[in-house]
Amino acid sequence: MNEKRVDLVVVGCGAGGLAAAVQFLESAPGASVVVLERAPHKLRGGNTAWTGAFFRLQPDGTPAPDFEERMHELSRGLTDEEIIRTLSANAKPTLEWLNAHGVETISGPTYFLTSKGPRLMPAGGGGAIVDRLCASVTELGGTIEYEVTATALLQDEEGTVCGVEATDADGTRRSWQAATVVLACGGFEGSARLLREHLGQDMPDLPTITPGGKANQGDGIVMGLQAGAGTDGQFDRFHGEPVDPRTRTAEALVMVYPYGILVDHQGRRFLDEGAETPDNTFEEVAYRIWRDADQFAYVVADQKLMRHDIGRAVLTDRAPETAATLEALADRLDIDPAALRATVDAYNASAVPGDLDVTQMDGIATTGLKPPKSNWARPIDEPPYVAWPVTCAITFTFGGLRTDADARVLTQQGSPIAGLYAVGEVAGIYHHAYPGATSVLRALVFGRIAGRQAAARTTASTLIEQTSRTATTGTKE
Repeated sequence: MNEKRVDLVVVGCGAGGLAAAVQFLESAPGASVVVLERAPHKLRGGNTAWTGAFFRLQPDGTPAPDFEERMHELSRGLTDEEIIRTLSANAKPTLEWLNAHGVETISGPTYFLTSKGPRLMPAGGGGAIVDRLCASVTELGGTIEYEVTATALLQDEEGTVCGVEATDADGTRRSWQAATVVLACGGFEGSARLLREHLGQDMPDLPTITPGGKANQGDGIVMGLQAGAGTDGQFDRFHGEPVDPRTRTAEALVMVYPYGILVDHQGRRFLDEGAETPDNTFEEVAYRIWRDADQFAYVVADQKLMRHDIGRAVLTDRAPETAATLEALADRLDIDPAALRATVDAYNASAVPGDLDVTQMDGIATTGLKPPKSNWARPIDEPPYVAWPVTCAITFTFGGLRTDADARVLTQQGSPIAGLYAVGEVAGIYHHAYPGATSVLRALVFGRIAGRQAAARTTASTLIEQTSRTATTGTKE
């Protein structure tokens, strides 16, 4: 077996892993780090490389006023409050650190026509984060090993994690001895086996929203559990998004569902499309498409919507299906025409005539309709009619390793496993619902925290070794 020794091993080349590696090298100049990436160079970065990487931050980098409250509320009190506070307190400094590494952040339009929360994003999206931080790793003397898959954690007799075993593309076994290991290799959205195990054997398949998600096989979670880690986060929930299944384009989002109706393949509505602004409902809508509509539904609308500039809310490269009558549209969608007509007629009878305003929640709701529509309840009666097929694509899973606010991996009893840290999706913190625009941010924040922790461990280890050598030399003299 090919064996090496470094000060830090980072498993994963996304936002969290790269932040850990760069911060470590800045905090411990001259120390050594290797980042292990299972994908080839051109596909590096996992989900980070493909996402817009929105941050729930105001233009000056401070968290949204409801940042902590919303994270607590959406998890129903299950997310560690200290983790939430730490994320909020470190958000602006982390953004400034990211800017210092050449990643410009901008406050630009999102793919939500109606939005409540503030959003910042990197110019160039998550791909800019990966490119710039990879460059920083190498500029600071670190190493990135591509097409290398970590397979096991090394532990000493006391259970301290002291390295990683891995295999490279041709099956050669390799190992790195290290004082600290940071797991940053994503959730298990790319593993059909683990998805079936945690979401149910009989549920529909979930495509990953990006090619990067396919590399997230749950390896870090499995390795952590084998090392004695506890779990946190909700293993039977995930963050998903509504996308057009007709295209192979990554993240082919369809975010105009609040302004029409959403029907299943039998032509029936199954949820309140206008319950809230789309930035606060799209995950639940995607989940319900998967759970309640056999993973296939349609957004049906008319020219009231099409008169608006909706390009930034519909990222598919395919045009909507279009027809002069609802019956003809139903034929194009392979839906029973009578069923779709009955659904639209019932909806129209309870809707409110008038112009459609997609820029704000309007409070225009249906009357006596089940399920209701709480906003944007305008009749669908201006042909030609349009429809987009939508399915649920998985972005990341919620369940992962139990960690604390220092990014240390904990046992189920709450004791830290010496030498082991976890950041990003491999660390489970989300329950019930995802507080939008926090995932990449938390990977960066806790990646930096893990990097500083690893640097402190390296410094302490160096001092112990120097003291030991001095003592040995003195004895010989």
